[in-house]
Amino acid sequence: MELILIRHGQSYVNVDDWQQLDTMDTVLTERGNQQAAALRDWLTEQNPTVDALYASTMRRTRETAQYVSEGLGIAPIFDDRIREFGNSHHDGQPIVEEALPRVYSNKRTNEAPFTSAVTDIENGESWMHFRIRIGQFIHDIYDKHPNQTVYVVAHGGVISAVFDLVFNVGSYKQNGVTTENTGWTRFKYHPNESFADWILYDHNRVDHLAKAGLL
Repeated sequence: MELILIRHGQSYVNVDDWQQLDTMDTVLTERGNQQAAALRDWLTEQNPTVDALYASTMRRTRETAQYVSEGLGIAPIFDDRIREFGNSHHDGQPIVEEALPRVYSNKRTNEAPFTSAVTDIENGESWMHFRIRIGQFIHDIYDKHPNQTVYVVAHGGVISAVFDLVFNVGSYKQNGVTTENTGWTRFKYHPNESFADWILYDHNRVDHLAKAGLL
């Protein structure tokens, strides 16, 4: 399986004061729409192979996925399991929009990986709860799509959790990755066919933003 992970375009939750927002499930900003449109146009030119497109159910990813869908010519499949870190309960169920957290713990995830990341709701997820739901999603898609190419439009936290999964990072990790808005990452999963099951080919590629003058 070839797995391409795409972070959503810039949204208001990325740039505005959270306490001033009407909702934490925000849409894309004007710049975010420009970023996603640049990605759509670049994908149209590249005409890559694609067998499935998955996307988080949050608004910023839904809107980004629409652009990606146009570029790839395939409809997205929306999945709650790839919502951003902290936006689900510890059992993996999504938090309703009105209750989405605005206050996160001041403890870093490597200091308290089993403690709820949010302090303004009950039964919030920890980093390790988050990694479980991301792991379940990843295992599910490579069972469904062996030897296929899968695109996933999600969040920076989701991409970080996938890195933890595929590189077998422990709970008290000392490293991390960052991804620009609409940056993309490419892995291949070929168990028993190479020196490692998972191989990273690209991370945080922003060719489309450079071409559009959006860097």
